[in-house]
Amino acid sequence: MAAQVVPIVLNPGSAVVTNPTGPVVVRKRTEGDWPADVEKVPIPAFDTGVFIAELTNEKLLPKKLPDLTAEERSAVDDNPEVLLEKARQAENRPKPLKEGTYRGTQLALTKVYELIEKKFGSFMDTANFEPTMPSPLTPDQKKMFFVFTDPVSDNYPPHLNLGANQLEPKDPAASKEQGSGLDKSDIFSALRLAQLTTLLPGLIPDNFIDQAKAKLGQGAAYAAYGSMGRPDQGTILAEVEEYNNYESSKFWYQKDIFDLPNIGNLPDWYSDARFAQQYFTGTNPTTITQAGKWAQTFIDNATGDRNSRMKAKISQRLQTSPESLYVQDYSYFRKAADTQDFRCAFGGGDVEAGFRYGLASVCLFNLADNGTLEPLAILIDYVDKGENAVYIYNQELTVEEQKYDWPWRYAKTCVQASDWIQHNITVHLCRTHLVEEAVIVAANRTLPQDHDVYQLLYPHWLKTLSLNAAARAVLVPSVIAPIMGMPPQNVYKYLQYEYKHYDFEGSYIPTDLQTRGFPVGQPLYDDPKYHNYAWARCIHSMWYKIRSYVYDMLVIKYGTDAGAADQAVRADKWVQAWSGEMRAPVEEQGADMSTFPQLDSFEALVDCVTMCIHIASPQHTSVNYLQNYYQAFVVNKPPALYQAPPTSINELLNYKESDLVAALPMNHPQDWLLASHIPYLLSFKPGDKESLIIYAASKYHVYKYKEGDKAQKIKAAAARFYEALANSEDEFKGYGLATDDHKTITYDVLSPSWNAVSILI
Repeated sequence: MAAQVVPIVLNPGSAVVTNPTGPVVVRKRTEGDWPADVEKVPIPAFDTGVFIAELTNEKLLPKKLPDLTAEERSAVDDNPEVLLEKARQAENRPKPLKEGTYRGTQLALTKVYELIEKKFGSFMDTANFEPTMPSPLTPDQKKMFFVFTDPVSDNYPPHLNLGANQLEPKDPAASKEQGSGLDKSDIFSALRLAQLTTLLPGLIPDNFIDQAKAKLGQGAAYAAYGSMGRPDQGTILAEVEEYNNYESSKFWYQKDIFDLPNIGNLPDWYSDARFAQQYFTGTNPTTITQAGKWAQTFIDNATGDRNSRMKAKISQRLQTSPESLYVQDYSYFRKAADTQDFRCAFGGGDVEAGFRYGLASVCLFNLADNGTLEPLAILIDYVDKGENAVYIYNQELTVEEQKYDWPWRYAKTCVQASDWIQHNITVHLCRTHLVEEAVIVAANRTLPQDHDVYQLLYPHWLKTLSLNAAARAVLVPSVIAPIMGMPPQNVYKYLQYEYKHYDFEGSYIPTDLQTRGFPVGQPLYDDPKYHNYAWARCIHSMWYKIRSYVYDMLVIKYGTDAGAADQAVRADKWVQAWSGEMRAPVEEQGADMSTFPQLDSFEALVDCVTMCIHIASPQHTSVNYLQNYYQAFVVNKPPALYQAPPTSINELLNYKESDLVAALPMNHPQDWLLASHIPYLLSFKPGDKESLIIYAASKYHVYKYKEGDKAQKIKAAAARFYEALANSEDEFKGYGLATDDHKTITYDVLSPSWNAVSILI
């Protein structure tokens, strides 16, 4: 009997239709959709007025910061964001709620982060950093207006100094309307940005009031109380799975927009196949690389009869096809974070005091000739050059047997927890948000607004500066850092290490794929060995679509003669200044990115501009918009573990399900809430008005009827770009359908409907 398709009321104009056999869709509301019983209405978001009134009642409105000391005021003059730490001090922030419901906290977090983003967007508009309608600024004025911070001041890599908008222009006759009119030492107190950032942690209650209800069992609790239950509770993993997957047509109205599909809906989510495929098409498909020396290391540590078969398999693969052995290598984490004590104390509320533990795992994979990516062995945690490390080897069990192989499941969880750190801090925050911000600031400091390169890049900076400011103020210090397995000061050291070691030119997609051991060009598409690496196929194709467009646009300025174009680029003082500012150290008011290219040829400029658009659009899209699917089910990819890792293989081999449960964020509601809900907030699809394909279509229509040779060339370039993006719908769909798991997980994150024009969230 087919499952019933039932609507979920969202608002007076539309309803979500939950289709158990297909995707969630939205349809127009028809009369009678509103249930008579208000208890049956799943509120998708709190009314803003009701929410603010309740903040007032609960005394959660931000406090006014006390007067600044002379030292603090001097620091604010250099970088106003230093006030954020003062706002987060216990005596300056509202007391957290004593009690709350899990569902109510979800709604509150959603609303408050929406308000925070709006506030930062409003500030960036008022301060003229991201104005709705930009003012015409001369290059000299822009250079004084856009200023980099010193990483020492607030622990972040060089980024926009939010207090630099009041520097007086060199031209005394310049209009003062070009500035924001804000006194830089009072920016945060005037707009209450610093205080507003204290709201989010204050909404996480010390205790959740639904514990007694949850004793009914996860399914019964869900049936009786909807999503007011606790998805983190349980003594076995099956209880978390049951809560996650509970469905009943009788209680259809209690399913809501937070109950989106996730990997936990799959009965074999824990399997080796699902685990491995995430490194090809999950949230971080960008760092898997050839094993190199690690292959022999895993062979050398495969001792005893238990590991003899896998040792032989790795040895044989190393001899006959060494290029087929890959790793996810997180062994450098302690060095990057500048700590050997990879843990962080926590406690309070529902949970007893203890430690969160970070892991620096290494996982060895074999890419079989048929394209299957297989996990072969795992180094649990790399400490002290690998001495006395715990290595475990895959026993290659059936999927059903894998379910109860608790030592191996624990080891895979260690790898996923390591990847949570690398994905969130390195791949997502650093290599998209923060690198692109450096590009934006340096470009604004050096390129005139009417320069062809600036004109090409500007549309891909929509919302980025305000979103990054909100992330530095709230997401990193109040959400991400607090649930990681290292102290906050080490989180920031790790972040700065990753920025400092980022290879801009080495990250060009063709170079990056080859460096990590994957072919480029037709072998990537034709060899069935790579059919599961859909991310690589899509992103490689997209790179050249963007590059062709950038080439077409820049050749208009620099000409078609290669030698003359190279000379023109070298003689362009603006692009040379841009390159110089990106490579200059902090002391010289630069972005401190030595791997940014020296733009000594036309092709170098084309590649560089392509990379800037790539980071903001397909790269960010591919590592951002799948977070809810893979991370909302927290046991699949936890941010940290809650028990110290085993110190010997014998200890690990005695692990039972209870040991894995104790190590997971299960029964840690505050951490689970943050780890599961933030991916939801960050996974909204871009709207049609903010997609790359609409950008191309808009460019075409703007120039469609303009006269002149340049305008007609721009129109033609935009038309070709649009056609290439439109054709990618079927092309990328084909790459997704070629993966082994396409029947259960559709990989379409880089389709035109998903691919955002900029870093929008």
